[in-house]
Amino acid sequence: MRLRLLLAYDGSRYSGWQIQEAAKAPLTIQGEGEKALGRLCACPVRLFGSGRTDAGVHAHGQVAHADVPDSRAGLPWRHALNCLLPPDIRVLAAEAAHPRFHARLDALHKTYVYDFWQDRAFVPPRLAPYVWACGPLALPPMREALHHLLGEHDFASLQNAGTPVEGTVRRILDAELTECPAEEFLPPHLPRLRLRITANGFLKQMVRNIAGLLVACGTGRLAPEAIPGLLAAGDRQALPTPTAPPQGLALARVVYPEALPVQNASGSSEAPEASFTAD
Repeated sequence: MRLRLLLAYDGSRYSGWQIQEAAKAPLTIQGEGEKALGRLCACPVRLFGSGRTDAGVHAHGQVAHADVPDSRAGLPWRHALNCLLPPDIRVLAAEAAHPRFHARLDALHKTYVYDFWQDRAFVPPRLAPYVWACGPLALPPMREALHHLLGEHDFASLQNAGTPVEGTVRRILDAELTECPAEEFLPPHLPRLRLRITANGFLKQMVRNIAGLLVACGTGRLAPEAIPGLLAAGDRQALPTPTAPPQGLALARVVYPEALPVQNASGSSEAPEASFTAD
């Protein structure tokens, strides 16, 4: 049976999603997921995610799939996995999927969010692991910068090295920068800002490079009208801004086509019991 999972996790203590081959392998989300699945299935199980979040990056709606023995099909998967997983990784939903469903290859588009903390006076401890404390920012030039990134472009200038890809052209479908409501119980402070960005795919650390670019525009170190030229250069070395730190980033949503029917044991088709799209 192909099992489909919706996961949320705090990536603070993990070396990203992907298992790493090493004598003393670091903790990864995939590794912890496969360990729990293996205990429930009494055999090795490979877990495939919709994308490889980096070390320190979080997820509100990561989607993954795994093939588990049919003899285990009746398990209460969400409850069983959450009993075995560390508390900073949670299964939000679990269902039987069509045998051809693939968490990465079937994804239509993904949404990431990145949070900026503007107030230099303090960072609330409960938010510190999930924001970039970058100081005050000017919204108008940041929003103008986002306008230059919308649509289909070659984003090679916003890609860090390390993951080979066939091409670097991606389409940003939507991007917005908003002020979050004031944090309750705190003294007056500058609002937290949230970048929300949706695309048909992202290159390695592309969103973090966009976040770094926005901060440069918001602090006056880079003019928004320079962005088309930076994209045209097609080279990360042409980008004059650092990659933003990982803790402000979270994979928020992965959207898929209309769910395929699940093939049951008799060979007939039926709708999944609890369809979801990381929505």
